Amino acid sequence: MYFENDGEDKMKGVLDMHNAKEIIDNTGKENGINIVMPERTYHLIAESAEDASQWFSVLSQVHGSTEQEIREMHDEQANPQNAVGTLDVGMIDSVCASDNPERPNSFVMITANRVLHCNADTPEEMHHWITLLQRSKGDTRVDGQEFIIRGWLHKEMKNSTKASLKLKKRWFLLTHNSLDYYKSSERNALKLGTLVLNSLCSVIQPDEKVFRDTGYWNVIVYGRKHSYRLYCKLLNEATRWATAIQNVIDAKAPIDTPTQQLIQDIKDEALKVFSSLQHLEGVADPVPIIQGILQTGQELKQLRDELYCQLVKQTTRPQQPGSPANLCSWKILACMSCTFIPTRSILRYLKFHLKRYWIAMFIDGLCLQKKRGSGIHTSDNVSLKMNLQMDRYAAFALDSLKKTRARENIPSQEEIRAIVAQQDMSTTVHCHGGGSCKITINSHTTAGEVVEKLIRGLAMEDSRNMFALFEQNDTTEKAIESRTVVADVLAKFEKLSASQDENNTGWKFYFKLYCFLDTDNVPKDSVEFAFMFEQAHEAVIRGQYPGPEETLQFLAALRLQYLQGDHSSQATIPELSQVFPMARLRARVQNSAKTFAPGSGSVADRSGTSERKRSSFLEGTLRRSFRSGSLSRQKLEEENSLEAWMREEAAAVRTSVMDKWKKLQGMNQEQAMVKYMAVAKEWQGYGSTLFNVECRDGAFPFELWLGVSREAISVYKRGEPWPLEVFPYEQILSFGAPLANAYKIAVEGRELVFETQMVMDIAKLMKAYISMIVKKRYSNCQSVSSQGSQCTAW
Repeated sequence: MYFENDGEDKMKGVLDMHNAKEIIDNTGKENGINIVMPERTYHLIAESAEDASQWFSVLSQVHGSTEQEIREMHDEQANPQNAVGTLDVGMIDSVCASDNPERPNSFVMITANRVLHCNADTPEEMHHWITLLQRSKGDTRVDGQEFIIRGWLHKEMKNSTKASLKLKKRWFLLTHNSLDYYKSSERNALKLGTLVLNSLCSVIQPDEKVFRDTGYWNVIVYGRKHSYRLYCKLLNEATRWATAIQNVIDAKAPIDTPTQQLIQDIKDEALKVFSSLQHLEGVADPVPIIQGILQTGQELKQLRDELYCQLVKQTTRPQQPGSPANLCSWKILACMSCTFIPTRSILRYLKFHLKRYWIAMFIDGLCLQKKRGSGIHTSDNVSLKMNLQMDRYAAFALDSLKKTRARENIPSQEEIRAIVAQQDMSTTVHCHGGGSCKITINSHTTAGEVVEKLIRGLAMEDSRNMFALFEQNDTTEKAIESRTVVADVLAKFEKLSASQDENNTGWKFYFKLYCFLDTDNVPKDSVEFAFMFEQAHEAVIRGQYPGPEETLQFLAALRLQYLQGDHSSQATIPELSQVFPMARLRARVQNSAKTFAPGSGSVADRSGTSERKRSSFLEGTLRRSFRSGSLSRQKLEEENSLEAWMREEAAAVRTSVMDKWKKLQGMNQEQAMVKYMAVAKEWQGYGSTLFNVECRDGAFPFELWLGVSREAISVYKRGEPWPLEVFPYEQILSFGAPLANAYKIAVEGRELVFETQMVMDIAKLMKAYISMIVKKRYSNCQSVSSQGSQCTAW
């Protein structure tokens, strides 16, 4: 094995000495050795002549030995008499698997003074060593209690703050009842604290953000009275402690309550919910209270069974069947069935209760209808109506329990009102060009079902491209997974809109292209082509079309021809920002101001005025620097000058766009759209979804675009038209997010790591494209197979 550096963190490759053609003592180079492999020759240089001689001897010996002889050599090295050093097992504080993915069977031994890295041949051997060394001191009990895990951890002190983290190294010991810590690992060391573990405790897993800030992986253990914040250097060590503590907590029995086994600490919450259920009868608008009850159940999973049990109890043989209070209980039960489901044992009983009630109401309804034939009273009519209403709630809840998926948010107020009224909801889906349509949904409608409905409505069943539903506002746009419940997203919109953050307003659903699989065979007069046109224009306005400024001006003219028709002095001209990427223009002006160098592609350059603008800007800046006594005032004046320059450049661009628009006289709307798309497709990256990413390891420039397309992943310098590198999916070994805001792509022989907030979006899109490739290959194989079968039959 050979590595990138002495730390042996990143393995570069492995050479099998049995496959080597020859091992050569390279006398032409000082301390040199050549390993001649079938495909290439590796040149090695040792630090000294002695090292070179030793390496040459060992390599030659391995090269000419059989497997049995190599095993004998290995056993000889493993002989304690041949050891180069020793470690007293009593000095080992803890042992765990290594965090390094490049060394899969490695583990570390942690002592008070150092960390030793060891390699095993197989995972089984590694775990065997870890098990042996964890019990190295020969005892499994401390103070009469059997311990599960022990070792050194850093504990956060009480006076510690985020700005100034204060840690103390302590010896921790986990038993089946508590987490204890001592001043040292000595047998008679002073115990400094104990956290008794029961089912009320909780554990927070290691947080990558804390590691980035502090260099430590943290585990937080919450008890009833206090909490421990623990830190260690290795992720595997932190995870081992967190998992072991969680296992102890999970093994603890919950405490009994009258209706259901319930954690004692949330008994107060259960009583509050019970009180809310009792007082719903006289409330004018019960929706906020119902929402509060659902929120409690959503946050406290242990309380869900208790909630269902209370409602089953209140809907079983009530004193006043059909009373407002009884009806309220059924409404809440219907809402809960759309939000979360109880555990299996309670679910079985709940379904039995609903079926029993539904059958009973059905029989009562038949009896009342029979009475109607002989003439019934008004009270019987009311009873029939109430029975039918509760019967519908029972049937609805029973059906919902079969369909309900895990939700991130409790139902919105609109959804609760729809459930209570036994009606569907309606929501609006927007699309490019200002179009929108209202669709009907219920509490179980998924985004995939909405997309299918829209595709049928737009007669795009034959499309080879993939469409998706997006959640969008002025600052954010994210694709919604097909299995996501639409009502859950609406509930999130309601929650975000209620916050104080201005960026969390204006949320809406958007229907657009997601995967560009076939952009060449789309009919020019189809709705799908119009979608492609609008999406291409959106990319241009966002600055994600890296064409020359001359091309961008021509595209702006084509857009005006599409919107307005032929140029006319009476026409209402839209803002330049609606047809031209103003951010691109501003960036050029700012760069020119910084360097006082000519801006690329400027119309003003060709007219000879740009140099005068830069000269006046420079002179004004120098004059103000001598005249102005206030730095803030000087900065303000510079910003004003920059804005003036920006307005002049924008006016020049506008004039150029108008000139180009006039030359498009006689071009109809469809021709303008087709020409726009032809120009857009001239860029080889068309059809890629571009994500803003950053590279901090120096492999690429800092600011990048990561382009995800049908066939490959492309890396662009942000704003540049040509990719720095292209990686076909066939070369990609793996992809994913090792950390919260880091995206890693492993290709043959290297790893690419990018920082981005769009980790999940990139991964989902790559997965969608790869799934399409696999599906296409599978269908081709099936087609070839069926043709072969037919040939055989003939």
